[in-house]
Amino acid sequence: MRRVKMSRYPAATALLLIACGAQIDAPPPPAVEAVDTTPNDDVPLTDENGEPVADLPLGEFEDALDGQWGSALTCKPIPTLPPLVAPRVILSIEGLTVHVIDDATGYDRVFPAGVGKIENDENEASYGESLSYFPILATKTNKFKFRKSTSTACKTWWTDPETGKRSPVFAGLPFMAFYGGYAIHGPIDNYTAPNGGNLTRGFVSHGCFRMRADDILEIYARIGKLSEVPVTLQREPERLSSGVRTDADRFIGSECQSDTDCGFAGGFCHQNDVGGRGFCSQRCDRTCPDKAGAPTTFCVKDPSASGQGMCVVKVGAKNQACRPYDHLQPKTVARNGQPSVTASVCMPGSRGWIGDRCNATAACQAGGTCSDGVCTMPCSRVCPDLVGTPWTACVRGEGATSCLRQCTPASNASECAAGTHCAEMARASGGTKTVCALD
Repeated sequence: MRRVKMSRYPAATALLLIACGAQIDAPPPPAVEAVDTTPNDDVPLTDENGEPVADLPLGEFEDALDGQWGSALTCKPIPTLPPLVAPRVILSIEGLTVHVIDDATGYDRVFPAGVGKIENDENEASYGESLSYFPILATKTNKFKFRKSTSTACKTWWTDPETGKRSPVFAGLPFMAFYGGYAIHGPIDNYTAPNGGNLTRGFVSHGCFRMRADDILEIYARIGKLSEVPVTLQREPERLSSGVRTDADRFIGSECQSDTDCGFAGGFCHQNDVGGRGFCSQRCDRTCPDKAGAPTTFCVKDPSASGQGMCVVKVGAKNQACRPYDHLQPKTVARNGQPSVTASVCMPGSRGWIGDRCNATAACQAGGTCSDGVCTMPCSRVCPDLVGTPWTACVRGEGATSCLRQCTPASNASECAAGTHCAEMARASGGTKTVCALD
């Protein structure tokens, strides 16, 4: 990883507010009907400032042949479900989740999602972040809203801003914007399928949160007609107050605390000696099962169980070098029982940045030290920032100052490594900061 000293919040006026959807179709009639394909029938929604939603490239998706749209022009029926009373939504970028909660009715469900790709252009303000992080950079807040005025029950067409080509990639599914054209919507991939397509869970879009067709239909049925719904957007995986990570569709590589968290056939929780948070695996000899939409897997030797293999996920563009997995890091290893075949996979280990768990100073990045099982760094007033990681702060401890990871108490310390908690401490330069302190 590249250490960069930079401002986390460049001036929002220098950033162009763009959207991941095109003009948005009018809500459909109650019956399921084919959508008129003439361009003038598109009715654009507007944001809170009255500006029309603009176009943005989609990111990865499987296109269809021109005119062979299959079921993409059919508005999918909205299910009849009890509406929520006072819902709130948490969008987690690195958790790859959409979490809908309604304390008034007891509704609480976590949905899987595909999010924005990581920006690799060093000249861009969002370098090192997911493209889904742009609304936070632009507004300096992570609080947004779904509004009835910026949602539709049936969206079909998208216009490529570079070529002007129109494709019905949104497949007649709901589209619900929370900032300009940044929205939750259908899966995009295989959009001509009768069900609306297949979700690829990973860093795949140009900023929106993609969802399974059935999931976005349920969310719209429950909250789409409310005038507004509060939305929290965060980089970090969401955690419950118990420290358990919220997730959906747990599979190989997912975080776990016990075998019961890994509910797939043959799944077990492999304990991770770095950080104390386990990951779901499965025993194997040479090969491992794959799951549609999830990263591919690989069978490696289990270092903690002599003579046995374990399944791990391969490193790929969709998981951005193990980014969604806590205390797993990229490593090239041989296939179990077949040393001539190797792959880059996500193995237990520490990325070594400030606030990460560690077993020794060697596990921490240059300049860091492993203190009480957490990477830190001495400081006098300020600490370095690393693009794509939580911010740091120079705080006063017992007779010394050191760099600790910043956190947000309201997030239930989702930014904090296992064995640490979010607490307020005195800054070396004056005032206080909430940081990940040892339990």
